[in-house]
Parts: sequence; C-alpha cells; structure tokens
Amino acid sequence: MKDIKYIYNSKSCQYERARITWRDTVVTSAGVLFTAGLLFIGIVFVHNRFITTDYEQQLRAENKILKEHKPILEENLNKIEETLASLQAEEKNLYTKLFSTAPPAESAAQASLSKEKVLLADASDFGSMLEMLKNRSEELSKRTTDANEGIRSHLHIQKEDVTNLASLPSVLPIANIESDKLVSGFGKRVNPFHKGMYIHPGVDFIAARGTEVRATAPGHVSSINHNDLQAGYGNSIVIDHGKGMSTRYAHLEEISVKAGQKITKGMVIGTVGSSGGSVAPHLHYEVMSNGDHVDPVLYFMEGITSKQYHQLLERSKKSNQSLD
Repeated sequence: MKDIKYIYNSKSCQYERARITWRDTVVTSAGVLFTAGLLFIGIVFVHNRFITTDYEQQLRAENKILKEHKPILEENLNKIEETLASLQAEEKNLYTKLFSTAPPAESAAQASLSKEKVLLADASDFGSMLEMLKNRSEELSKRTTDANEGIRSHLHIQKEDVTNLASLPSVLPIANIESDKLVSGFGKRVNPFHKGMYIHPGVDFIAARGTEVRATAPGHVSSINHNDLQAGYGNSIVIDHGKGMSTRYAHLEEISVKAGQKITKGMVIGTVGSSGGSVAPHLHYEVMSNGDHVDPVLYFMEGITSKQYHQLLERSKKSNQSLD
C-alpha cells in the first residue's frame, strides 16, 4: 500500500494531506535524470577504460604490430623509392637515347604517392597505398623492359644479332673519370678565344696531361690528324664504328694507333693533351651519327650508375665556356 504523506498547516493548526505540484514533479524528474546521466557516464567510462571488445583487442594488436614494424617498413619503402627512381632514370635514359623524347608521364595518382603518405596513412588506406606502390613499381619495371625491347626494334636489331649494339659508343672515353670533370657540354657555348657564342660539337673532359684516352666502341681508325698549330682539333683521331656511328678524340698529346687499325672497345688510343686550339689540357670528345653531331652524353650507359649518368647530363646542360 502506498504511503500517504501529510504536512502541518500552521494557519489551520491541522495536518493536511500533501499534494504534489508541477514544480515538485519537475525538480524530482530533473534530479532523477541527472543521477541517471552521471551513472551512464560512469558506466561508459569504466567500459572504455577497463573493458575491451574482441574488435578493439584486434585493432590494438594490429596497431602494436604496425608500430613495431614501422622502422622496417620505412627502410623497405626507402629501398622501393630508390628502385623506382633508378627505374625512372633508366627508362628516361633509354627513351632519350632511342626516341629523342621523354617517356610517358606518370598518372597523377602514381606521381603523388610517396613514402610519407604511406607511413601517415590510417589503417583503412594503408593497404590500398601499398598496393598502389606495388603496381607503380611493376608498371615502371614493365615500361623499362619495353624500352629495352625498343632498342632492337628501333635499331632493327634481332635478338641473335646483339653484336650491333656494340657499335654504340657507350663507355666514357676516360676510365673512372668523375662526373665533375665534364666541364663543357654539347650545344651553344662561349668560345674561349673570341668570347662569342658558337655551337660546341662535343663535350670537354678536363684531365691531367698524359691521362689515357680509350675508344668508346669497337671499329677502325678512319683518320688521324697531327697538328702543331694553335688552332683546330690539334692531334686527333676519328674512329668509324659502323652503322653510321663515328667518334672523334681531339687535342691529344700522343696518338698510339694508326690509320686503318682495328679498334676494340676500351682500347687505349692516346693520351690527354692541349694541342691545337685548346686553353688547358683536356679531351674534346664528339659523336657523329650519319654525319651529324649528336650529344655524346646520351650514349653513356656502360660502367656508370643512373645517378652518375644524371650528374653528367646535368653538368653537360650548363651554359658555360668551352675549352676549345
């Protein structure tokens, strides 16, 4: 049975039955709701702090594994980035040599993908970014392979006839020379004598007098020039490599081959000097394709890394004064 409450009325000096007003109802309800809210918040806090679901335990385990493997992942991503950069450089190198144009550009998604984005990605994006990185690597590898195949089709070389590739002047004319020794490149340069602009038909490698000069491809000596005048190529050699390719080595001090002599790749043919129109000891080196002068740097591919090649390429693009 519900208890009935009475209150004392001082005016009538009697106990009267208590009546519930709307204000009492509001206050009581607010108190109940406030208490219930505090209780709910406490339950949620205790649950989140001390009680974990299977899903939360799985996420925490995955986060722990990712945190532990992040240094390893970062190291692997660094290696992948280096590999991708090497593949891109090699691809650009081959396309430039063969087709005189840059390779196809990467898509915006591929170009924007970086190690930092992968490492900072949340769990939902992490897997997709790694998949994009893998696809990018595979795509560049395929494109580089296709570029290699393009050598045969562009030069009409059959798989069994790889000897024709040897006619390309692909090694540096001075062995183990540093990239910073290329002091003047192919194209418009300042003439060291009259200081006007002219077309420099080759590249200049600065080196000590007497440094050995080697043939950049096999062939035969088509001409030798001995010149004591302070002008022109000075003591120079021209080698015919076949397939329309030939090379010139100028301002030599000594010449150690004869006209018509058969030459092998890497064979020493003379030494660096400063004969002819030269302002300092160096090797002036030219490449001709079907009689036209071409940039020798575009053919350097043997015995150097992609990084060294690009250093040579960048130095050859600087507009400066030649040495001859």
